[in-house]
Amino acid sequence: MRIAGVVLAGGASRRMGRNKALIEVDGRAMSARVLDALRELEVAPVLVVGGDPDELAGLDAPVVADQAPGEGPVGGVLTALDHLASSDLVDAVMVLPCDLPDVTADALAPILEASAGDTHSRVWVAATDRMEPMCALWSLDARGTVREQFAAGERALHRVIAQLPHVTVTVDQAALRNANRPEDLR
Repeated sequence: MRIAGVVLAGGASRRMGRNKALIEVDGRAMSARVLDALRELEVAPVLVVGGDPDELAGLDAPVVADQAPGEGPVGGVLTALDHLASSDLVDAVMVLPCDLPDVTADALAPILEASAGDTHSRVWVAATDRMEPMCALWSLDARGTVREQFAAGERALHRVIAQLPHVTVTVDQAALRNANRPEDLR
């Protein structure tokens, strides 16, 4: 399977009080750390969806405008699927949020392993003690359902995933710690 990587960076960062994508952790912007993990997985291309392209220019990744800014991660996933489907270069997209300061390629590898040879599933989603819908591998074949659900007003990724054949894959919980508030960075 040919896989691309996408970092969602279009959120408002209200709880953080500033753009989460650019907050540095150990000298690297959180979104750059997520891009690093995707590159280490050797997925390509790797890009950012959403956010201000000028602000995100230093990330060394193309920034794709969100088709539905302010409409949540379902719109970001749909943007990623639409953008990459037009290239005919990939079959699936690993989508991650920009606020995972501890994510690693090793933590994500089980998701790719689970997808190998699986022709039935359309989403392979990370799970810790619960499903982690913001960390998932999406087949381009999921596009129609994602589009239908989005058009019907659905904005919750877990409910979109429930409409598709999917597999949950246990991953390291510590690697998926997200930073939504300033205290989460301590």
